[in-house]
Amino acid sequence: MLQNWLFLLPEISLLAFLPVAALVNRYRADKTPKTFFTLSKYCLIAAMISTIVFYNQSPLPKLWQNTAFTALFKIVIYLVGLAWFYLSSKWFLAKNKMSLVFYVYAMLAVLGMDLLLSAATFALPAIIVPCLCFLIWRMLRLMTDEEDIAEVSRLYAVEACFFCLLLWGGIFLFWNQLHDLSFEGIKAFLSRPHAVALWEYAAVTLIMAALLFMMAAAPFHSWLVDVITLAVLPVGGLLTLLLPFVCLACLISLMSGVFLSLADFMRPVLLFFGVVSLVVGALSANGENNLRRLFAFSTVYNLGFMLFGIVSFQTVALLSAFAYTVIYVLSMAGIYTVFLGLKSRGNYLVCVDDIGGLSEVKPYLSAALLIFMFSLIGVPPLLGFVGRLSVINNLIVDERWLHVVLLMLSLLFMANAYLQVIRKIYFSPLKNSFDRTDKSIYICLFINLVLVVISLLNPGYLLHDAELILSGAF
Repeated sequence: MLQNWLFLLPEISLLAFLPVAALVNRYRADKTPKTFFTLSKYCLIAAMISTIVFYNQSPLPKLWQNTAFTALFKIVIYLVGLAWFYLSSKWFLAKNKMSLVFYVYAMLAVLGMDLLLSAATFALPAIIVPCLCFLIWRMLRLMTDEEDIAEVSRLYAVEACFFCLLLWGGIFLFWNQLHDLSFEGIKAFLSRPHAVALWEYAAVTLIMAALLFMMAAAPFHSWLVDVITLAVLPVGGLLTLLLPFVCLACLISLMSGVFLSLADFMRPVLLFFGVVSLVVGALSANGENNLRRLFAFSTVYNLGFMLFGIVSFQTVALLSAFAYTVIYVLSMAGIYTVFLGLKSRGNYLVCVDDIGGLSEVKPYLSAALLIFMFSLIGVPPLLGFVGRLSVINNLIVDERWLHVVLLMLSLLFMANAYLQVIRKIYFSPLKNSFDRTDKSIYICLFINLVLVVISLLNPGYLLHDAELILSGAF
């Protein structure tokens, strides 16, 4: 019994934040936004260490399993969450707002992602996905006075309920026919020699639709764009950095652990969503004046690249998709760090026009933003070039020439959208007086750039262990 509790330490560590934070909020008089970050920091570090120690142990293997695969993605989530929670505390300090509610929702979201990654039965996604949708809905209304937020939150609630019903419908079809929701049981059923029935296609389609909605792949992307545009910066950064990474891991887990026998059916579906995401993301970003909205469409565009990276259902393609996603997370983390430094008279700037002439007064922020955008575009020799090249190379090996052409064309449109920002920063007159940037912003940018440089000099150092872990997925 004690051993099972030890195996639950990652989840217990994350959940322990709630009672401890409640006690601190109740009895500590001099609490600050940094207080709750400190609590979340210790909980995340404890969860990460226990995940590494007990990565191949599970107290309830029929419900969820801790493996090297899940540990790899969880560790990345904990590290990114730790960095973003620290930066978020700076936002709350600058705004002079209490951060307890944000960290409660964020830690619950990380816990939900933790369980979703380790799920070994559809019973867990049936519960966790609606809970994550509820948390996103609550975070959308967090400390914002935007007039449009009420309408956006209602629209998101309706969409989330609809796709949760689709998820439950797909899961019910499996339960109705098999009376078994375990991944192993469903995989064994789908893998047996037989003519695939219509209800099997329907069940897989409904489940994949719900996951692609959570992932915000186009045309299911509008909720993410609106949330990132209108929500407070800590919420937007959390969803931008963590949600695509988690959904990619879940998608890989389902494809390799449940639906692999239906690869011929899933491949054109993923290609369709990948193409639509590329086109919608690249075209919509052009002419966009809101910085957060522009990079929200950039996220949709990069999701299309991630989907292209896994459609061949091969280990090499999987490694390329993982590498590309890690590069995306590093670059977007750097961009959101720069966002925290774009302040004028105490207000965070959100329009492209507002940062005209930024290079004159904030040369380091401007240079960092330039590097991260070039990395997202894939300009050699930056790290983004490595990830983008690996995805395109796999498409060339599969002789998908039309998709290669589409990728290159969409890349030109996306590059043009980034060039609009670069023009404003370096070739427009100074429009605003910028507030002093916190030293912690520069420190975080420096660490991020060091990681990019190390990975650039030796990409194998970044991906060696990941390659070993992902090699057995398909």
